[in-house]
Amino acid sequence: MFRVMIVDDEPLVRLAMGAIIPWGDLDCEVVAEAADGYEAWQRISVHQDVDLMIVDMSMPIMDALTLLSKLQEANLTNPPLSIVLSAYSDFDFVRKAFLLGAVDYIMKADLDPEHIIPVIEKAISQIKEKTISTANLNKSNSESDLKQRETWLRGLLCDKDYIYSHNLTQDDSFQKWMLQFVNFQHVIISVLPDIQSPARNMALQAGAENQDHLVKIIKQGMEIVKHPYELLQVQEEEYAFLLCFESSTSYLNLRGRVMELLDSLRNTVKNFLNVSLSIGVADSCTDWKCWHLKYSQASNLASLRFSEGPGRVYYPETVSITERPQLLPWDYTVMMFLMEKGDSLWQQQLHAGLSQLSEVPNVTLESSLPIYEELIWNIGALLHAKGMNWTHVIETRRRPYEIVEQFTFREDLHEWIEKLVFRMADLLHPDKIREENPQRLVERVKRYVEKNYCTAITLGQVSEWAQVTESHLSKQFVKETGEHFIEYVTKLRINEATRLIETDMKMYEIAVKVGYENPEHFSRVFKKYRGLSPQKYRDNYARKKE
Repeated sequence: MFRVMIVDDEPLVRLAMGAIIPWGDLDCEVVAEAADGYEAWQRISVHQDVDLMIVDMSMPIMDALTLLSKLQEANLTNPPLSIVLSAYSDFDFVRKAFLLGAVDYIMKADLDPEHIIPVIEKAISQIKEKTISTANLNKSNSESDLKQRETWLRGLLCDKDYIYSHNLTQDDSFQKWMLQFVNFQHVIISVLPDIQSPARNMALQAGAENQDHLVKIIKQGMEIVKHPYELLQVQEEEYAFLLCFESSTSYLNLRGRVMELLDSLRNTVKNFLNVSLSIGVADSCTDWKCWHLKYSQASNLASLRFSEGPGRVYYPETVSITERPQLLPWDYTVMMFLMEKGDSLWQQQLHAGLSQLSEVPNVTLESSLPIYEELIWNIGALLHAKGMNWTHVIETRRRPYEIVEQFTFREDLHEWIEKLVFRMADLLHPDKIREENPQRLVERVKRYVEKNYCTAITLGQVSEWAQVTESHLSKQFVKETGEHFIEYVTKLRINEATRLIETDMKMYEIAVKVGYENPEHFSRVFKKYRGLSPQKYRDNYARKKE
């Protein structure tokens, strides 16, 4: 597989080039990116591990012509073939680029697969003719080394006995790898992409494409800040960072640099993938034998998202984990007795108990499991006493304990438990269908809409979530709020759009962020509610600020 480097001072162009071209189908892999020619020169001159370079003509610090000239003068063992990229049709520049070794030219206006792929295929053919055997050998060695490092790192982070069980202290290649971490402070970080809990949408999974984009964004961010680092996908939805800082770095300086790096990473992932990240940062250390302990600390901190919510960074000095949450705050016996008798006070018991559990701070799902497992056991015991089983209240064959263990956020788990208990109440009273209070139904729907209005939300989808018919929900929504469902959603979107327009965010980004895939449709709706187009509203706001 041929190795590609994309050199452009615009991050969006680099991301677009990495995303729209089917590199795998072309037998290529994007192994590096750079924001200017000098950064690319440093990478290529040292590692000489790039076969094809796509480089922008106009960049700060060092432009494409200067970079191509340096590559030509350096007489490298493995110089990359170069394709130049530009926003302008400057044929004098193109001619000079060809004289310096460039093999082709692409206009930025033609950044689509139809124009780009033939150019890349032509360059690849030239690479094959010239260096295919050497490239294959280097690739094999590089991948082998990478896999070995990943194996070592996974073992050191996840297995406290890995050092001794694999006799690493006697492994010369391992000791050589460890030398690069000498005289550095090490910071272990756990990164968890925040995705929807499986019980709310069993089919939702983080696709391989999104995972690839996340890894690319992380690597791009690390290339910019130039920190020595290792990145490992610990499991399907968890990544571990090993960051290295000079041993002389003060505590405050180190923490500030980590915070700056992670804030940039979170913002970039949110903007490009619309995914928030929960991150745990361990105390720094200087001994690799401590990595397992530090990774456990970082992973536990990131897992606090269960109680504290998504999209936060947790540091050991700012939060402490509640290892043993308080015991169950309500009496199951009373709640179950009231439920069997048809006394609606059981609902108050349930809501009060879940509310008190929600107030316990800084807990992980793992530390809270005994509480929820005891509740599930009591529900199961009552079902059994009535000659029923879990299949009567759960629409899947999975055991309820397995479902509980896969929740990401406490709020979602409590919502699932509430629905579960209400279904059980219906079963215990087959001659009486529970009619939900209209006011409570609408309030519950409004809370759901406020969290999801930025997606393609519909009345049908929400009514299915609320387990009522569309007509019933529509009628009750108008009755309780005085406006139609779609009007309520639209106002939420326009209010949020108005706030974002007063920032520097681009208009098409705002449209997508508030739930409109078509910017023109967004503009028409905005003008209907605000009397001005989004751009005119922004211009007026800017003049008022002046």
